[in-house]
Amino acid sequence: MVRFRQDQRRSKVRSLIPIEDCELTSNSRAGIVPTSPEFRNLLRAIYTSPNVLIYGFYAHAGNSYASTSFSEASSFLSEEVQSVNLAARIALDELSKFPDLQSVQKPFVLSVGSTPTAHAANAETRQILTEELFGTLELHAGKILVH
Repeated sequence: MVRFRQDQRRSKVRSLIPIEDCELTSNSRAGIVPTSPEFRNLLRAIYTSPNVLIYGFYAHAGNSYASTSFSEASSFLSEEVQSVNLAARIALDELSKFPDLQSVQKPFVLSVGSTPTAHAANAETRQILTEELFGTLELHAGKILVH
């Protein structure tokens, strides 16, 4: 039991950072804009933390529930993927400033999806969306509270 507690103290909490983009995924409920200075500050704080590890990035296009067509839902899906991919690219750029950092989860998980955007995914959208990703894409229908 003592050994278990010691091991637990050394392990880091894996975090999935919610991303909010300025356009389609934004409904001002939660998340951080990846192009904001606050995002880079958050990354630096996590990279230097002895207790937290970035597991990945999460986007939920809540606005997609107003979609009226497959192509509109596909656009929301594309925006979700672009948002988390941008966050991962910036995170990797920021990570390059910490060359001695060993405890980093890579590749990042790029977690996206709302019910409409998950239903818009097909082989064609998958091909388009998986090009040039800075992590592993995870698609789901709806919000994730605990990962």
